[in-house]
Amino acid sequence: MHTMRDMLYRYLLPDHLRDCRPDPGSPHRRRFTVKYRRKRCLVKNLWIGAGLLVLLHPTLAMLMVVGLATTFLAFTVLDETP
Repeated sequence: MHTMRDMLYRYLLPDHLRDCRPDPGSPHRRRFTVKYRRKRCLVKNLWIGAGLLVLLHPTLAMLMVVGLATTFLAFTVLDETP
């Protein structure tokens, strides 16, 4: 079964996704950089903190305010514009 999965990966995935090295021609090469992974970890921790905040005060209004603010902050952190 393990070899069947490897065979599917070999035929379906591009080379740079299979061995986790960035492809210089791909617009998604930023996902493999250390800087982007740190940003993604920061956003993950931000969402965990927002979830805990909503659990402390579980109302629909709090969910909407925290959810929208966290979404805005996540997009701001992950934005790649200079």
